[in-house]
Amino acid sequence: MQTGNKERVMAVLDAFCRKELDVAADYFAEDATLTNNTVTVVHRGRPAIRAHLERWHTIFTDAAAHSVELLESGNTVVGIFYGEGTNIGPIGDHPATGKRYSIKYCEIYHFGPDGKIVANEAFFDQLTMLRQLGLAS
Repeated sequence: MQTGNKERVMAVLDAFCRKELDVAADYFAEDATLTNNTVTVVHRGRPAIRAHLERWHTIFTDAAAHSVELLESGNTVVGIFYGEGTNIGPIGDHPATGKRYSIKYCEIYHFGPDGKIVANEAFFDQLTMLRQLGLAS
């Protein structure tokens, strides 16, 4: 049964790539969570999620997602895609490198009955990303 949640995830990713961060954030419920499981950071609430998206573009101005595959079951969508960007801002204590990264991501989106994202969990290979940026060996 098609619920439209796959289309919502694609719309979030498209808006993020176009830097339409208010549009992307509006797909999340007011009290939604976005969890970066690579560093175990949880962003709680739509304003915090929007701020996270903005920080990502501050670090990677041309952040993009491509080759997106979406799998839907009930109120859950799993997104598998390649993310990439050029590092133009600091990552933690590390200054920008000007180098590009391209890695595979897996994100799990859980939707509420109103069609808003209530939880998003992101998984990616941070070590490979840092190696591509010249920040790890």
